[in-house]
Amino acid sequence: MKKEMTVRENAESVNNLCVKTYMEILGYHCIVSSRGYAIFPSPFSDRGRLYVDHDKNQFRLSHSKVSGGVLDLACALFDETRRIILKNIVPYRIDSLMSKCGSRSGAIW
Repeated sequence: MKKEMTVRENAESVNNLCVKTYMEILGYHCIVSSRGYAIFPSPFSDRGRLYVDHDKNQFRLSHSKVSGGVLDLACALFDETRRIILKNIVPYRIDSLMSKCGSRSGAIW
């Protein structure tokens, strides 16, 4: 019988999925992708940018201290807690990301 993942393990697994692919699934178009970074318009501000580091597979905002992985981004975008998002990943499109990424973790671009 397969051991069920704890909430912490599940959160870590989701957070390690590809941030760039998640942004694309949500409908954001990459402005630039080169030298290990992808740059998107900020989903939080008209002027800011969201940077995705390929090596770290983490996002950071040009106009805020918000940073992290996929789950951190979903929490910030949808103003929800990790626990709520992990209980039902479908409204947050994380199911689509999991289907696209499979069991791989980290950046896939």
